[in-house]
Amino acid sequence: MSMPFDLSIQKKFKYLLFSSLYFSEGLYQALILIVTPIYLIEKGVSIPLVTLISGIGYLPWGLKFVWGGIIDFFHKHGRKKFAVFGTIAGAFGFFTLSLINHYFSLIFFTIFLLLGYAGIGFLDSATDAWAIDISKKEERGKINCSMNIGKWVGQYIGALFIISLAVSFGYSISFLISGFLVLVLVVVPLSVKYEDRGIDRLRIWSLIKQEFKKVTTRLTTLYFFVIVLQHALFFTFLVLYLKVVLDLNDTSIGVLFALWLVMVVPGSIVGGILSDKYGRKRPLYIFLIIVMIFSVTPIFLSEYIHLIINFSILLFFLNGVIAGNWAMIMDIINPKISAFQHEIICSIVNFGSIVIGSATGTLFVLLGADNLFILVALITFVSILVLYTVKGLDDMKWSS
Repeated sequence: MSMPFDLSIQKKFKYLLFSSLYFSEGLYQALILIVTPIYLIEKGVSIPLVTLISGIGYLPWGLKFVWGGIIDFFHKHGRKKFAVFGTIAGAFGFFTLSLINHYFSLIFFTIFLLLGYAGIGFLDSATDAWAIDISKKEERGKINCSMNIGKWVGQYIGALFIISLAVSFGYSISFLISGFLVLVLVVVPLSVKYEDRGIDRLRIWSLIKQEFKKVTTRLTTLYFFVIVLQHALFFTFLVLYLKVVLDLNDTSIGVLFALWLVMVVPGSIVGGILSDKYGRKRPLYIFLIIVMIFSVTPIFLSEYIHLIINFSILLFFLNGVIAGNWAMIMDIINPKISAFQHEIICSIVNFGSIVIGSATGTLFVLLGADNLFILVALITFVSILVLYTVKGLDDMKWSS
């Protein structure tokens, strides 16, 4: 695939750059997806309300078309400045939460959780567009692997870091130190020279309409919508299951997520490499079938160690799916409008994940754990059926 602008960043630095940017994002996701449920349950907030608040905090992910549109509209300013701005905004999100903890208010906590994540939305949108701009098709699986590793290390180690500090010093100090950590990481994108893409004028709306007329683009977006529903339901449910059903304490949950990196990182690597070597769909079929099977098996397990092993295998293959999925999405993006088109797709799928993630607590109370495992498996099965309808990925041509 030929690219219309300079690929100036050497391959090894691409991986470092995108991994570090996604680490900052992962740290904030640790706050929303893992720390917030634990934090609010300890504050005496009900389980349905806990996941609703996490979903509200996640709303900027459903508005990524706004961040992507702004980035592409002001494309002459490049991607780097927006990535730096988003990182700094995420850091200040942590700072404000550290102040709120002294005079805890559920309303203010939710508002500032949302505002901080809006900054992370800019970071994510700019990073994704930057990666599309400077990558070749045959390396996108591995680039998404590096992104996933950065995000999961930030999320899992970050969760352990935040929880451990909170247990020892309180959540105010924990949020404050996390904010400083994110702020320090802004050094990485600042140290990279950004090369102008050499595009003077963009017919953004015209290009968007042409791209979404393509059947492959629409079907790939539909597949992505369904599989992200599965991701949102499972990862939100997993924290509740560990906290409520298995009755693990906060530190144990943090340690467990950190240990799961042993499965998450290799899963991302294998998924990314296989996606680049054998195409996007074939490895995905295998991984999705295994995910579907291991989504149901916890129903038949009672021993703690067997459940943890099952979740570990599930996380390995889920992360292989995620690496392949994001590479496939990058393949269908017109590089001229990489920020806007990518984030329109993300906004579509994220609205679904926000809804199901927000409702997970209610579903957990109404349906019970076993039925939620079955629901995760059913959604995975539907995603396999939709993926089968996606054709022509290797023949994509972009409108100009």
